[in-house]
Amino acid sequence: MGTAAYLSNSLTILSDLLKESADLLSVLAAFLTIRAVRRSPDHRFAYGIGKLENLVSLSIGMLMLISALWITWHSAHHLASPQMTKGTIPGICIFFTYTIIGYRIYLQAHHVSQKQPSAIMESQARLWFSKASFDALMGSSLLLAYFFRDQSWSWYLDPLASLVGVLFMLHAAWAMTSSSVNDLLDATIEETTQLRILRQLVQHLDDYDRLHKIRTRRSGPRIYVEVFLEFDPLLLMGEVQRRITHLEQAIDKIIPGSDVSIIPSIQKPK
Repeated sequence: MGTAAYLSNSLTILSDLLKESADLLSVLAAFLTIRAVRRSPDHRFAYGIGKLENLVSLSIGMLMLISALWITWHSAHHLASPQMTKGTIPGICIFFTYTIIGYRIYLQAHHVSQKQPSAIMESQARLWFSKASFDALMGSSLLLAYFFRDQSWSWYLDPLASLVGVLFMLHAAWAMTSSSVNDLLDATIEETTQLRILRQLVQHLDDYDRLHKIRTRRSGPRIYVEVFLEFDPLLLMGEVQRRITHLEQAIDKIIPGSDVSIIPSIQKPK
């Protein structure tokens, strides 16, 4: 893409060179983050470093925002002083090649994120969908401008296509940052997952006396569930532990990638 930008005077190709650089850094950061998150928890990070995924997603969103502002500034300059684009054939070929590759990677990332929820895989799916759509739009606009290069109206296609591409980038940046902030703040997991936990507790109502509270949060791809239950005080600890293990296995089975803790509790005096 750098060579294609050098051979042409197209703002679309030049701006995509900057976007490709940001994409390269984001994919490299995602790869290194996944390797780091897969490490076993240690004494310093007892819950692992799953939130590193969210921090990387926020960083990717900021990079895309900066790129979008840069493209917008140059597009406004080219709209004020339009000029005919030249030497865009290599760029057109690269754009359509990137489109095919981008949609293929998007489908793979989306499939993985559906099997096991992960902030970073969701952000990668959004990133590659935005990228592939951006490349398809850029390639189509350059192709149209090439066929009608002798018409003055076609000189506006290059900066206008860049502005439309900015919208894709801003949408992806917003989606990545908004989905990552909640987990950084230890927000409760979605209501449907909590209802599945409550359904399991109702089905095993005879194993405990009272439900005090449920606390849930997400850290990277893992979900942490803490259930505070009150048991019959006349039960032996061995029987209580057997019931706790049974409940933990039942909840873990309906929520893949979860870490379930059943905590015996008593009613606190007021």
